[in-house]
Amino acid sequence: MTHPHDRHPRRLLAAVLLALGACKPAELDPFETDSATDSGSTAGSTAGDDTGPGQTSSASTTADLTTSTTGDEPLPTCDEPVSDCKLDLDRDGLMFHCDNAPDYFNPDQSDVDGDGFGDVADLCPTLPGGMPAADSDKDGIGNACDLCARLPAFYNGDGAPISEKMKVRNIPQVEDSDHDGIGDACDNCVRTPNCGGYGDGLDPYQLGDPIDIDAADCQIDADADLIGDACAGTMLPGAAGPVGFGLQDDFDQDGLANGADTCPRQPVPLQACEDEGDCPGGAACVGGQCNHLDFDGDDVGDICDTCPWDKNPQQIQMGMAEENDIDGDFVGFNCETHPGAFETPDPRPFGFYDLSANGYCCVRQNAAGTTLDPDGNTVPLPAKVLNRPGVGALPPGCAQEGQPLNGTVDLATLWASFCLMPQLDQDFDGIGDVADLCRFSFDPDNTPFVDDENMQWDNWGKYCTGEYSPEHLDPAMMCLPGT
Repeated sequence: MTHPHDRHPRRLLAAVLLALGACKPAELDPFETDSATDSGSTAGSTAGDDTGPGQTSSASTTADLTTSTTGDEPLPTCDEPVSDCKLDLDRDGLMFHCDNAPDYFNPDQSDVDGDGFGDVADLCPTLPGGMPAADSDKDGIGNACDLCARLPAFYNGDGAPISEKMKVRNIPQVEDSDHDGIGDACDNCVRTPNCGGYGDGLDPYQLGDPIDIDAADCQIDADADLIGDACAGTMLPGAAGPVGFGLQDDFDQDGLANGADTCPRQPVPLQACEDEGDCPGGAACVGGQCNHLDFDGDDVGDICDTCPWDKNPQQIQMGMAEENDIDGDFVGFNCETHPGAFETPDPRPFGFYDLSANGYCCVRQNAAGTTLDPDGNTVPLPAKVLNRPGVGALPPGCAQEGQPLNGTVDLATLWASFCLMPQLDQDFDGIGDVADLCRFSFDPDNTPFVDDENMQWDNWGKYCTGEYSPEHLDPAMMCLPGT
């Protein structure tokens, strides 16, 4: 299962569920900001999200929920086949009023927590209730499931003397090494429990347990040096130095000094080595200890790299981190799917797979390397799509493809299999959904629509408008143009 970030039609689905009594209005998350509450608006409207010339959008009005899009007739029942492509814009065989994620291709309709929001569209798919779209730090993990749910600036303090490399960033991982309910990426004591009585040797925190991260006994730091009082200066067996921010310190106590650790806030399992041949995936051997895998060699480990497949060392250089990731979605601009997505939050979705490497799911979303063009012809995927790890190729470190897990396993096992997927590109044309003028029609050129009067509509795509609009598509042919 994958869990891409929210888009406008989620609000439509919420209205449907509320009308049917399938869910109750959710309380606002304590970390919620205006932008997090309306993450679809924060992400910006993609060209195909609102109704344009000759196009029907899945973001219909509430009135459309009870009547046909072509008149006043009631909508078909959910056991009827799709007879009108306007009712199934994601082409998964389920009409929008029956679809638990009408903006995502999910014919399996998986919904592990049973909250009415399909797993593919739920940023916290294992906990019912709350706001499935709430993601304050824009890392692709919903607030209710995120152990570092606030923006990085909150944890970094105001002008504290800390290097860029040691700052808290939106590391989209769920590790909590000391099990105190605070994720490693933002924990001021990574290996020493210091929040609410949770932790190893105490009561290990489990997702969903009540926790007050603003309580006086959580993350105590009396001198405001961004290092918790419970661990400042301490040193665990096997560590390279005491807890601190210095180059020779070892903040996460994983046996690698901060200066050499390519992810100094994310512990790597202790593994002795003589050379890189002793380390998983060929990771560097530093001082007799295996480092994080760094595929692109930019001194930022893959698990905390905004662009693990292409060098971008500026992400840990003072004054350059924000430029590298302008939209703050933890995807560096050189790894975004399209220039149109540089300033539009589009975090990598996550999945639960039995095999992963360095935080990335061992999966190929399109192993065949082909798809259908808007006219129904089989075409090869663009080279950049075929070569993208997780799409046409396995991520580095993956020897074979993994299998997705689901609600048949226990919650702890499910979250232990957490891994990242490629940014959402449902038509495999190399243009991510947030920048794609027609996100269900293969068009590597992102061609704008030109109407009969030769007027170009830059926000509307040629292959989902006009003669390619849903009213001209054939439901018997997977909603491709009819003959």
